[in-house]
Amino acid sequence: MSGSTVTADSGPDLSSIHDYSIWSYCYARGRIPTDMMGGCPICSNQGMTDIPMLYTLLASAPAAAEPRIMLVDCGFRSGDSMTGSRFQNIEMPEAVLAKTGFRPEQVDTLILTHLHFDHAGNFAAFPNARLIVQRREYERWLEVIASVPDLSLGKQHWALSSMDVEVIGLFQQAVKDGRVTLLDGDAEVAPGVFCRLAADTHTFGSQWVEVSTPQGPYVIAGDCVYWYANIERMWPPGYIQGNPWNLMAAYERLKAVVGPQQLERIVPGHDMQVFTRHRNWLSGLNPVAEVHLAEGEPSRFQS
Repeated sequence: MSGSTVTADSGPDLSSIHDYSIWSYCYARGRIPTDMMGGCPICSNQGMTDIPMLYTLLASAPAAAEPRIMLVDCGFRSGDSMTGSRFQNIEMPEAVLAKTGFRPEQVDTLILTHLHFDHAGNFAAFPNARLIVQRREYERWLEVIASVPDLSLGKQHWALSSMDVEVIGLFQQAVKDGRVTLLDGDAEVAPGVFCRLAADTHTFGSQWVEVSTPQGPYVIAGDCVYWYANIERMWPPGYIQGNPWNLMAAYERLKAVVGPQQLERIVPGHDMQVFTRHRNWLSGLNPVAEVHLAEGEPSRFQS
């Protein structure tokens, strides 16, 4: 198996002076059963809910000694859903990143919280980015795909319901080409940016990203948290491919990082409230949230 490896590292004290601006983008919208996101049975029989598909950009402060432009997740190449309907308002990375003045080729690091199609499917759009994923996530999905006798079922097979199998093949090639860093647990992947393994939660090797700022840490949760409601009422969603008890433990860990009274410092994977709890504006088909600005970074807010 090719690909470089980074071993577990608890990382330094997050009170360091590292600082990053954080923008979260909606790149498409879906309509999903409410209990899939909010949990069963507490959200059962409540119909359908509109959700955003998200990824998040981190840009080091303008005065940083080592300028970095990093992306957490990258969206999909196709808009096909497990529900049989297509996602709406789909925008590709070139249009999405331009809303805050960036281009896909500027991204030097692409952190994938997990390998579901809506988070990892469009990695090829970022030609100069180093790819980072947990080894457990990558290797276990290879095992699953190898075990499915009829891959043509695609998203109609539960095991593949959130996968684009052909993208995993492309990712295998990226591993062979040495473009991928496979993590074995927690690791600092850039100054003040930490990947935190949440094994067997949403997926086999899901991870969330902890970002240092002088005001305290922020968390890009991926699908370790779908909605703020999951962590606020400690109720896991109705669709996961891991263990809900492990997910509950991850919620506790996340609350300890940002503080139980500052959960807005968490960016969930699919919550429209990202665009009400933070400064936001509509650009093109979808909104942008300005989650945090590093010192010296001008706002992109458009009233």
